[in-house]
Amino acid sequence: MGCEEIIMKTLLAILMLAAVCVVAQDAKIIPVDAWPKKITTADKVIFNPTVDQCVKAGYRLIPAKQSTPEGKQIKSAELVQDDKKADAVKWVIVYEDIPAPVVPVPEVLTNVAADKVQFTFTADGSYRGVKWVDAPKTNGVPK
Repeated sequence: MGCEEIIMKTLLAILMLAAVCVVAQDAKIIPVDAWPKKITTADKVIFNPTVDQCVKAGYRLIPAKQSTPEGKQIKSAELVQDDKKADAVKWVIVYEDIPAPVVPVPEVLTNVAADKVQFTFTADGSYRGVKWVDAPKTNGVPK
């Protein structure tokens, strides 16, 4: 074997390793609650896979979400690869304060004597309106 062949094989091995690393980084995380019983890869189907085979296929165990702090709500939640465990993902949750509820302004009501208003109804008993008996004839603009 010549020196050129060794260099070519070394370069080919480095390129193959780089391609595997790029594919591994682009692999999509598939979050699951339990490890799958069957994995379908590009070239084969694996029944009863090991945890390592599941991790290589992109599966990750989902942890339970943390309880939301008092007075906060979840703004965004995302699953990311756990740095400490290769076979799990972790939640990255951003919280925000719960907005104060809108307090409706109460309607100002006026007590009116029954002899000051006249209600009108249709022949079948449907409400039509109310008329102030002692209301001025104009809207207050003098003639």
